[in-house]
Amino acid sequence: MLPTVAAVTKMIGLRLRAIVLLLVGSCLIIPYGADAQCTPEPTTIVKGTVFLEARDKPDYVQGAKVIVQGDTLILSAVTDRAGNFGFSNVEPGTYIVEATYFDLHAEQRISIEAGTVVHVALQLRLPDLKARPKP
Repeated sequence: MLPTVAAVTKMIGLRLRAIVLLLVGSCLIIPYGADAQCTPEPTTIVKGTVFLEARDKPDYVQGAKVIVQGDTLILSAVTDRAGNFGFSNVEPGTYIVEATYFDLHAEQRISIEAGTVVHVALQLRLPDLKARPKP
C-alpha cells in the first residue's frame, strides 16, 4: 500500500521540525559549554572613604576627588554622599591613593594583590606649610 501525499507531507514536516530543533539546540549548547571552560580573572577592588577628623566622630566628605596612581595607570573618582569611593579590576602592583578637597589633602601608598579587596581610609588635612619650599 502506497502512502498518501498528505501522509508523506506530514512525515517530511515532522522530520524538518526535528532537524531545525536539533540545530537550534546545538547552537545554544555549544556556546554555553565553551563558556563553562573559561575561568574568569579574579576581580581586584580598591574602595574606601574620605573624611575630616571631628571630635566625636569622623565627618565624611562628599565630592572629594580621589586618584589612584601607579607606574602605568591613573584612575580617578569623586566621593559620594557618605564619602565613599571605589575602583574595580585594578591590576596588581603598588599605587598612591590621593584625595583632595579644596586645600585639604590626604594620600596613602597601597600594595594590591590579584583577587583582593583593599580598603583605604583617607583623612583630609591642611598641607604642612613648613614642608613647602619658599618661593
